[in-house]
Amino acid sequence: MMEHTPQMTAQSGLAFAVAVVDVGKGEKILSLFREEHALLDYVCMAHGTARTEMLDLLGIGETAKAVVFCLAASGQAQRILNRLGKELQMRYPGRGIAFTIPVSGIGRRWHSLLTQADEQEEIRMNKSEQTGFDVVAVVLERGYSNGALDAARKAGARGGTVISARGIAENEVKRFFGIEIQAEKEIVFLVVKSAEKQQVMTELMRAVGTRTRSHGLILSMPVSDAIGLAD
Repeated sequence: MMEHTPQMTAQSGLAFAVAVVDVGKGEKILSLFREEHALLDYVCMAHGTARTEMLDLLGIGETAKAVVFCLAASGQAQRILNRLGKELQMRYPGRGIAFTIPVSGIGRRWHSLLTQADEQEEIRMNKSEQTGFDVVAVVLERGYSNGALDAARKAGARGGTVISARGIAENEVKRFFGIEIQAEKEIVFLVVKSAEKQQVMTELMRAVGTRTRSHGLILSMPVSDAIGLAD
């Protein structure tokens, strides 16, 4: 019997389309995703973390949030972003934010399924253009997200979104760092200007990094396109 060897793509031509909106708008986003025949979509409940004076600017008029995202071919993700901008008016600040994050690799079978309707777009969209924004994500112990946001604001970030999560299979991490890590987590997402990314990440590492009680993991991902963000 021949052993089955899973295969990965070198360049996926895929992207996550992500929208952060008030909870009441989550169903509208999902409906649009499904009209575009996005095969994989997800919803997470979260809360906004911007200061009061920034709520209107960032499009988070209430603290309860829905983070709605789907995995799609890059051309399809771009169409979704365009429709969110036009039909839900998300191209204007104050109505939520939406952005796309390129996927650098995926299993070939998933790749074939997700790109079958966008084969021509796949080739054109493989190389992502820079938008001037990055997503900075912080995975840390529950209860420390306010400290992360304070540090990020100090470095120029204007607000973020917090999702509750649960860590699993962390024994290797515990052995490597020699610290006790709790299972209950919070994930803080911030969309920041690329020019400010390094400063924001440095402040986060000082405030909530591995050597602190929050044991934070800080990483960044490029944004290939975005709408609803203030200058």
